[in-house]
Amino acid sequence: MPYSKYQYVAKVAELQSISKAAAKLFISQPALTRIILNIETELGTTLFNRSVLPIQLTYAGKRYLEEARRIWEIDKSFRRELQEISELKRGVLNIGINYAAGALWLPLILPEFHREYPAVTINLTQRSSMLFELDLLRGNIDLAFTTQTDASANLTYEYLSSARILAFIYRDHPILRGMNIDDNGVDNLLTLPPQLFDGQDFVLLHSADGFGHTVEKMMENLNIRPAHIMYAPDIVSCCRLAAAGMGITFATPYATHYTLPGAVPVIAGVSTSVAYEHNAIAFSKKKELNTIEKRFISLARAKISDSPSLHPLTGAQWQQLRDEKHEMNGG
Repeated sequence: MPYSKYQYVAKVAELQSISKAAAKLFISQPALTRIILNIETELGTTLFNRSVLPIQLTYAGKRYLEEARRIWEIDKSFRRELQEISELKRGVLNIGINYAAGALWLPLILPEFHREYPAVTINLTQRSSMLFELDLLRGNIDLAFTTQTDASANLTYEYLSSARILAFIYRDHPILRGMNIDDNGVDNLLTLPPQLFDGQDFVLLHSADGFGHTVEKMMENLNIRPAHIMYAPDIVSCCRLAAAGMGITFATPYATHYTLPGAVPVIAGVSTSVAYEHNAIAFSKKKELNTIEKRFISLARAKISDSPSLHPLTGAQWQQLRDEKHEMNGG
């Protein structure tokens, strides 16, 4: 591959000698001298002060090298990116997912990703967010969706979204007696003091799950001591068991998508606390992301933030789910 103009000038500047640079570049000294003169003629300025020995860069020469080096790095980076795209056309992307990612996000992300990289094989591994760290560090998976509260010093996190943590409560639960819940929904929350939750039954994710860990910490901070906890395998089970009267659960507004017609819980915020679940894609700090991994992350961020289908159900939609109970009962 021929040397660029930048490399010719850089080598002369490095060795402070045209003859020594010519030897390193495997060309004759007269040929290199002509190249340098042609560059200077093209630029309309001198790059080297030849009146001193060893020869020195002029101010213009220093600026030329600074800018040429920057352009050279951009060119190398771009060529590397194109090479990665070419090499990874038939690559493999291993992704760790939690339930929310699998149920809500991937159906929006993967079709577009597949259109861009149709030959990339995608392997999905589903488990609790907090269990992904070891797989990421060992290289078993490349990226992982996580809601882990306590960030690991070994991982890098690319932020995706945040969502408020709310209580989902059986409509006939004793703590709701005397309260107006007719128009309840995400856009018309009931607000309850934390004392009302103390001593109640709960349906929760285990603390080994990232979101379960977040909820456990929140309950500890609010001095909410459960009478009994039923641990469910996923957030859908938590929400539907709560709606069926098996106990209170905590979830985000995303969970409105998991509600069954005719079994719609009451949604409440806790008056003294506004807790949030933070969603991210994690990867090892030692990992240098390739082009396809970077594209997957940027696509995930765009889809999660811009997709109306991921927004919580509105009050009207919530009411429709409640009304469907009457339709199912024929009245």
